Amino acid sequence: MTYQQKEHLYLLVIILKDLINYKGGVINIEIELIIIRIKGKEITMSFNILLLGNNKVVLGILWL
Repeated sequence: MTYQQKEHLYLLVIILKDLINYKGGVINIEIELIIIRIKGKEITMSFNILLLGNNKVVLGILWL
């Protein structure tokens, strides 16, 4: 899976609208378009990503 620079950047916030300062707090990368298949339906979409490098999580954020 390849990724590329996003054309339209945006700030990374949590559900309470608090800014996150990890990696500058900006989402600037997205993966290529991929096809998602769920229960017989197909959707083509791209996902925004945050490169974590050697880190496994962004500390201080509860993950599902």
